[in-house]
Amino acid sequence: MAHLSKNPADKERFICIYPAFINSKKTLAEGRRIPTEKAVENPTCAEIRDVLTAAGMNVYVENKMYPREWNRDVQFRGRVRVQLKQDDGTLYNDKFPSRKDVMFYVAETIPKLKSRTQKGGGGDTSSQQGEGGKKGKKKK
Repeated sequence: MAHLSKNPADKERFICIYPAFINSKKTLAEGRRIPTEKAVENPTCAEIRDVLTAAGMNVYVENKMYPREWNRDVQFRGRVRVQLKQDDGTLYNDKFPSRKDVMFYVAETIPKLKSRTQKGGGGDTSSQQGEGGKKGKKKK
């Protein structure tokens, strides 16, 4: 990687986090990097960015696709870059010594977001639809 600079504070040296890394709906082959019990259902780049910005991390979002993601929807687009180390090589935030620690923190915090906690209402009414679609056909 000779083209990369040695300075850990350069933007190209930030670590990448794709939503698939912490998605409980993905398998390991599809790109999940943490255990299913700790993962989140369908996280977005905006949620990851909001959580890490609130934690005081230096973060920015790129409009990139995860290579293993087969769905090309806008919902699945995006990559979050996070600064782990400063110019002198020391940690940017002592809470996050590694990329795994960042992923575990994000997966733990996203379910507590207001956007996630307010979505739960009104799910019971739609569960009964679609059951009466087929009528019994009689033989002639």
